[in-house]
Amino acid sequence: MRHLLPSCLAAFLLGAASAPPACALETRLIDINEERWVEVGGEASISVTPDFAVLTLGVTTTGKDAREAASANAKAVTAIVALIKGEGVAAADIQTSNLTVAPQFSNPSSSPTAHSITGYNVSDMVTVTARDISRLGALIDKAVDAGANSIYGIAYGQNNPSALLDKARPLAVADARRKAEIFASAGGAKVGRLMELTEQTAQPTPFARRAYVQAAAAAPTPIEAGEDRLTVSVTARFELTQ
Repeated sequence: MRHLLPSCLAAFLLGAASAPPACALETRLIDINEERWVEVGGEASISVTPDFAVLTLGVTTTGKDAREAASANAKAVTAIVALIKGEGVAAADIQTSNLTVAPQFSNPSSSPTAHSITGYNVSDMVTVTARDISRLGALIDKAVDAGANSIYGIAYGQNNPSALLDKARPLAVADARRKAEIFASAGGAKVGRLMELTEQTAQPTPFARRAYVQAAAAAPTPIEAGEDRLTVSVTARFELTQ
């Protein structure tokens, strides 16, 4: 904010001994930094149909020794991967995501009684990206028929989420300006230029709990993809003017 003061008064404030006679006709500029601003959050969302689904499935095998369990597990997982590829899923969309070999004990670890190893559990999980969601239910059923007995929940996604979020970004900024104008009006001011802007984005990735399949003979697995809700949140700082 700038104030105009006569040069004679400015000279007095600066400790000058005297001022020129024409001081009433001269002015000086004195800059005073008094920024006034308001910071608010803005948000906007859009609903979109997912382009693909991500599913993690595999086989958990038990055997008396680790080699036996691992061999049986490898055979089952190989068959499942071959089946998935046969259903049109690209090799790049199939990825081993977890492999564990764990001993089984005769007594719980918290028991004071000495315990011994009675067998081994081997678990091998693969994460599959299904580009054709309409065929996902049938793919799951066939994988179970082939020996899959451990399945994680499904997550959905979009091929180009940033382009979709571009539709929500200006709406989020407009929402922030709307809130700023409400606060400014309540304080007897007006909203000026946008001074700062930051963005936070969130995309849903809903995973269900792990499920263990008990039997292959079951009704066809229904898959409803629904819609995803993509949200843009911004924090905006606006200048306040009178």
